[in-house]
Amino acid sequence: MAHNPISLDLLRALDAIDQRGSFAAAAQALHKVPSALTYTVQKVEQDLGVDLFDRSGHRAKLTPAGRLILEEGRDILRDMDSLASSAKKIASGWEPELRIGVDTFYEASRLFPLIGEFNGEHPYIKLHLLHGSLTGTWEMLINGSADLILSASNLDPKLEGYETKMLGDTSLTFVVASGHPLAERACEVSVKEIEEFPTIVVRDTTQLMAPRTVGWTRQNRVITVPTMTDKIEAQKAGLGVGYLPSHRIQDELKNGVLVPVKVDAPEAKDSAIMAWRKGVNGEALKWFLEKIDGAQLGL
Repeated sequence: MAHNPISLDLLRALDAIDQRGSFAAAAQALHKVPSALTYTVQKVEQDLGVDLFDRSGHRAKLTPAGRLILEEGRDILRDMDSLASSAKKIASGWEPELRIGVDTFYEASRLFPLIGEFNGEHPYIKLHLLHGSLTGTWEMLINGSADLILSASNLDPKLEGYETKMLGDTSLTFVVASGHPLAERACEVSVKEIEEFPTIVVRDTTQLMAPRTVGWTRQNRVITVPTMTDKIEAQKAGLGVGYLPSHRIQDELKNGVLVPVKVDAPEAKDSAIMAWRKGVNGEALKWFLEKIDGAQLGL
């Protein structure tokens, strides 16, 4: 590969000359002697075979080639400054990346404002938002593919090695589409009546642990979907029945697209929790542990 004479020193020199209008003023700002700055520029001009400055006037003026290098180079200078700052943060306890697993029970998009805030403060820390379902969400934490998960307490496998934090209470509402035969029933619906219709079930994403099903499980006629969003849409379309997270369907209940049905079974309630591995104390993890709460998940 041919030698590339463009260096950070050159980019800083071009930036200073362009902002201050002369080699002398730029040299003073960079704490260099003018001859050293002149040599840096002339050496690159010789190596590239192009003029970076038009020297015909009294003021140093960039040629189109010099302007191109400077404009592209300023992005590099900003990135280098940010990279140096991020390296210092990582050395002081900030992780280079953080992986957050969100169970499909919740809307991951509700975390976007928080993620945007974090990225604005720490742009060189990589964030990975992962989707999981049921036991599969916990599996991500246990096998190390996620550093933090948002899930439900009734799915907690009660193993050693992680900590949890309560985010708020959740509930499930048994609903059907507005045009469904059960929507016309004002009284309590029996199990036998429900079993006449397919149940929409979210598939557990676990690969190694025993898969789980939550909500209405006493059913042989099942339609399986990959996410809670798909389950909501399937029930809105009248494909089947089932429990849905109450916090996810408030609009549909208000406008009558989904209709709650009283079932002769105990009310389905649970709690939203965060979980992370014990002994992991990275600053990025701490940042999210302090910021995430039930309100952000719409609870």
